[in-house]
Amino acid sequence: MPRIPNKMRYIVLLMGAVVLFLPRLWGGEGVEYTNLNVLVTSAENDKPIFQARLTLQFRMPGRGRSKLTTYSAKTNNQGRYTFTNIPKGSFHLFVTGENRQSYGKELELEQDNQLFEVKLRKPQPVL
Repeated sequence: MPRIPNKMRYIVLLMGAVVLFLPRLWGGEGVEYTNLNVLVTSAENDKPIFQARLTLQFRMPGRGRSKLTTYSAKTNNQGRYTFTNIPKGSFHLFVTGENRQSYGKELELEQDNQLFEVKLRKPQPVL
């Protein structure tokens, strides 16, 4: 078996330490992460809305000022999308759909794999 040079051992050990302790350096210790499931349907007939645009904003936990993080996505043909590895806590969810009223609300992510259902209405007629 070939001998690994000391310099290579040091580099591998250093990389392992960085991977293990990086979340602590960012202030992420004690933060729980989970998935956030979103279901978007029509308010009139409960049918799923395909390609609804989702924008999720939350503060990434950390030391000092926390960074505002924004994720964007679109729903599948069942009106669903799952955001993964989201820190539990407060977040803003904005939803828009073609020929639909916009939705925006501050919500609380408290449970693992929590489901948020959003019902979009058709726009109000112009008078």
